[in-house]
Amino acid sequence: MATALSAPVSTATVRVSNIPPSAVAKELLAFFNSAVAAAGEAYACEIAAARRGWLSRGNGSVQFDSTATATLAAELASSGRLPRFLGSLLSVSPAPSDLLPRAPDLSLRVADARLLVGNRVAEREFEVADSWDSVCVEVIPGKRRIDLYLNHDTQMYKLEVFFEDIRNCYQCSFDGAGAILLQVSWSPSCCDVSVFPLYIIY
Repeated sequence: MATALSAPVSTATVRVSNIPPSAVAKELLAFFNSAVAAAGEAYACEIAAARRGWLSRGNGSVQFDSTATATLAAELASSGRLPRFLGSLLSVSPAPSDLLPRAPDLSLRVADARLLVGNRVAEREFEVADSWDSVCVEVIPGKRRIDLYLNHDTQMYKLEVFFEDIRNCYQCSFDGAGAILLQVSWSPSCCDVSVFPLYIIY
């Protein structure tokens, strides 16, 4: 039996119960992808399993691409409009935290940004030390940080910028494109500065 939605969904993850014992995570992910296809997609999921036989213990979590999509999944279940999963009527409720650290909304993500790092040499002058294209940016308020994913020498790296390390943040433009200037209180070993500027161009 579906349960009423007791609290607003504040993360992109929901708890799911009444999962059939034979279910596997891939099936559950595909099921929710189909159920919310018009609004978004399921991003990750896990099913708690008993060690003997590794069968489902009946509960798990599903993370969606946004809080709006997670809210839709919970509303479908609470209103009885969520289809049966392998013959079972799933119960869906808000989860207090996400399975994977990720920006909870699409508005907090940029898929193809440009990152410039360097030195501020004058009031309105920025000297570029290095730059990267095709950078993915995710602002994660729950973890109080900004994650930047970039490719360098055929390797992918994740740069974490914590909110407490940001001295200043400005919305600006760079060569006519929208940009954010972050002044952080750390710098790579190659730069002898105490406040290090990062330009994120989107």
